[in-house]
Amino acid sequence: MATDIIWKTPTVSYVKLMDIVNSLADDTTDDDGQTAINNESDLATHMDIEIELGSVDLSASTAPAIWVYLIESVDGGTDFDDYTDATATEGLMPRFDKLCAIIEVREGSGAETKTAIKSMIPIPPARFKLVVRNKCGAALGSTNTLYYRTYNLNNV
Repeated sequence: MATDIIWKTPTVSYVKLMDIVNSLADDTTDDDGQTAINNESDLATHMDIEIELGSVDLSASTAPAIWVYLIESVDGGTDFDDYTDATATEGLMPRFDKLCAIIEVREGSGAETKTAIKSMIPIPPARFKLVVRNKCGAALGSTNTLYYRTYNLNNV
């Protein structure tokens, strides 16, 4: 008998995680001092991320994107992998192996609100934080937000 895999109802539905710093400079990071996402009980396997950028002009940018790093804690949220928030210094950024998503953002034709989504990001059964890095080639505008939801697959 064959086993089918279907989506289950999200374990955490659409939730605002953080406000990304207004005017976040190009190639700098932000974690908004967020509380860790606790996946120790839900044990979700995947996450979707939505980035909403306030009015920003990326028409002169080439391949603008927001990079998202997953910074894990395996001791219940006491210690997290080392990184420095709000930095432009490469040696203080999260390591490349922590990069969980590159979310491309459309250039557009002028200053406008932009939404970009990345789906099916694998997540650990632990507590973790997300760090965003502006790789848009320009400073972000105001009112920038990161949302997420988590979910599992179900064998039927």
